[in-house]
Amino acid sequence: MHKTQAGLMLILALMLFQGVLWAGENESTTKLDEIVVIGTRTPHAVKDSPVETVLITRKDIEQSNAQTVSDLVKTVPGFSVGGNDDIFGGSSSRARLRGLSFNDGYGLILIDGQRMHGSSQSGAHGEYAVGLNQIPVSMIERIEIVKGPSSVLYGSDAMAGVINIITKKVPRKTMAGAGVKYGWYKVSQGKDYYTDAVTTPTDYGENRYTRTAYAYTGSKINEDMGFLLHYSHEDSDGTSLSPYENDRDAVMGKLDVDFTDTANGWIKGELSNFTRETTSTTEEDSYRISAGFDFKLSQNHQFMLKGYHYLDDFSTSTRSGDIGFDQGELMYTWYAPANHVVTSGIEFQRQTIDYFMDNSSSGTTTRTTVLEDVDTFSIFLQDEWTLFEKLMLVPGIRYDNHSTFGDSFNPKLSAMYRFRESTTLRASVGKSFKSPTIRQLYYDVPYYHSPFWVSSNPDLEPEESIGYSLSIEQSLLDDKLIVGLAYFRNDVDNMVVTDRTGQTYEGADLYIYENIDKAMTQGIEVTAQYYLNDNCSVLFGYTYTDSEDESTGNDLTYTPDHSFSITPAYEYIPWGLGVSGIVEYNSDQYTDSDNTRVQKAHVVVDGKVFKRVGKVSKLTLEVDNIFDSDKGDDRYQRTGRTITLCLDMSF
Repeated sequence: MHKTQAGLMLILALMLFQGVLWAGENESTTKLDEIVVIGTRTPHAVKDSPVETVLITRKDIEQSNAQTVSDLVKTVPGFSVGGNDDIFGGSSSRARLRGLSFNDGYGLILIDGQRMHGSSQSGAHGEYAVGLNQIPVSMIERIEIVKGPSSVLYGSDAMAGVINIITKKVPRKTMAGAGVKYGWYKVSQGKDYYTDAVTTPTDYGENRYTRTAYAYTGSKINEDMGFLLHYSHEDSDGTSLSPYENDRDAVMGKLDVDFTDTANGWIKGELSNFTRETTSTTEEDSYRISAGFDFKLSQNHQFMLKGYHYLDDFSTSTRSGDIGFDQGELMYTWYAPANHVVTSGIEFQRQTIDYFMDNSSSGTTTRTTVLEDVDTFSIFLQDEWTLFEKLMLVPGIRYDNHSTFGDSFNPKLSAMYRFRESTTLRASVGKSFKSPTIRQLYYDVPYYHSPFWVSSNPDLEPEESIGYSLSIEQSLLDDKLIVGLAYFRNDVDNMVVTDRTGQTYEGADLYIYENIDKAMTQGIEVTAQYYLNDNCSVLFGYTYTDSEDESTGNDLTYTPDHSFSITPAYEYIPWGLGVSGIVEYNSDQYTDSDNTRVQKAHVVVDGKVFKRVGKVSKLTLEVDNIFDSDKGDDRYQRTGRTITLCLDMSF
């Protein structure tokens, strides 16, 4: 890193931290008392959750510079999203948690507790890759993240952890809001991945643009019923060699109904239309609809029934098809005698794909097709047992019956011990099962992934892992300072990778998906959160990650050994003036499984200044990537410094 950049970053951090020292002595507002559900599927304050849980609140979202979900999670220790640009329409499929890739199905993305899949609008590839940017940031109320194996409650895809994106709630009284954002950025030169030839954008040196507009309203219809409506439009010129239009219009509606004092229901629907205009048009229409019913038989017996349907219909010049997901679940919670909370449930999931892809190589065109339904029936059981008021044990087990791979049992044991009110120790060990993805198993003929072909392998075995974690959390200064230290390890058997066959197909090398014996990730995470008062905070996170493909001895891709971030934020209430920033560092990381290509160590600095105007409006100036870093990667066109002006209003 250049010395000038290092010096400027240090000055920025010191200026923001000085705001901490000048702030008034208001009451602490740490997140320890916020309620989270995702870890055990029962409500707990963050400080009382027996499973390691990270919470990103709406206030955190407003203080950040994040335009996308991937940028929101980049400062959470254990996450690596250095391969992504914070622009709508850009790739977001390289995210990893504790060395394991979301794109390959090791991490689970939920929206309001419902499982999500890949789509072009999320920055993925439409038929298989999973991108984090599933919905606009303006729709999000909070994000709950569980680290470590979570298959016991959530099934396959939850080896590394779970992200639950929670959308805005139906309000208790009438409210409305709206906002607009307008930003500009430039795209860097790159190098051809295979020939090293310099690639120059057709508009090199000129600005590209990104725009967002949103509006929402909600109210109580009567004493027992309320609604919320939210609309968002996003567009950008993308990051390819030539600017192209990415547009997404999304609408969300919610309706909550209290039938009696002990029974309530809800229904939620989302519609989204995405288009990308290049030399051809990508068109994607998706919708989600879900409904649920909660019934409290008594104070100690609660039932929850819910159903969910998702369909994504996409079409490009070379690909077209549908991907879908259906889920039904019944869950029962019993607050039993002797300090037990027993959670049990049954679940049915069906993933569907009906899809074709045209491939062109050496003057030959082939068509890859896939038509599959993958069903999973599950039963899960968990017991939260509190002992001596200081020790909580959480054993659990899940049974899955997969339509291809049959039966699987996945147990987990979590424990939390509170040495004293301010010191908490958490530990967990769990087994996870992961089916290979549809593209790894079921494509009928090889597909072209320039400059080679890749073949599915119906003889693949499912992957299994054992995950461990041990953490200690210490609160100091009346909960104003929270520090944590965690160790984690994942041992994965039968990890699926692409491997050379030594053969050719249609004139190019042929690869195939194969199981390797073992892969491993382990590391240490350090966190420090300082909340002087409601308006002033400094967050710090550091992660050391050691990863290995044990069949070759190589590191796993896009997994830096070292990463850290510093996130200060301060608002001077009398003036309604606030400032925040992010300083993020990632060390060298390999971009290919042979470990021959490196994304170099890099630092990215973001800054934000906002001014409240009256009681309903806020003006914001955001500058992402202040020092125009290429993020250590000259292989791709990257967004440089990005400037965004924002106006937000709430009534």
